[in-house]
Amino acid sequence: MNHDPIRALETVRRHLGHRASRLAPACLALSAALTAPAHAQLVAPGDQFMLAYSPHVIHFHYSPDHVDWNNFVALELQTDRTRVFNASRATFGISLFDNSFGQFSQYVYWGQIWDIAKVGPGTMFGKVTAGLLNGYKPPYDDKIPFNKAGVAPAIVPSIGYRYNENLGAELALLGNNGLLFAVSWTFAPQR
Repeated sequence: MNHDPIRALETVRRHLGHRASRLAPACLALSAALTAPAHAQLVAPGDQFMLAYSPHVIHFHYSPDHVDWNNFVALELQTDRTRVFNASRATFGISLFDNSFGQFSQYVYWGQIWDIAKVGPGTMFGKVTAGLLNGYKPPYDDKIPFNKAGVAPAIVPSIGYRYNENLGAELALLGNNGLLFAVSWTFAPQR
């Protein structure tokens, strides 16, 4: 595996173009973590990855400035480590999307997932994540609270259903702004 985080960052920049400059700190940290030696245990036995996608946010209040497509993509590492409050598992993630006003945004987070009940072949769960939201720039920087230089703290609660341990769906509450419905695929990393 390539252990050069700078080379990994350059690869990300080539693929993302002008958007990469906004992601540079997160990309550097992520590439350094992903290229760390195996003994660092970034991914431990039993850990899983979850990839989620949602094309659109359902807004509670109409605005002519809202874009039609948000193209939300999230990647999470779900683990038994760092669990608190009797959670079933913890999650570390990053999501990339266009915010409600078409500005490229990122949310880097940590959270907890609680399995609520077995329903049919799957499990209902609740999830709460907390992290930093980047991307709300003028003239929309006042649309999220505590936004300083385009970065603000965020907490996102959600409820979901994981079918047959792989396929899932999740409904997230985005403050007083709207709802996000995402579909997901959970998988174990190759060893």
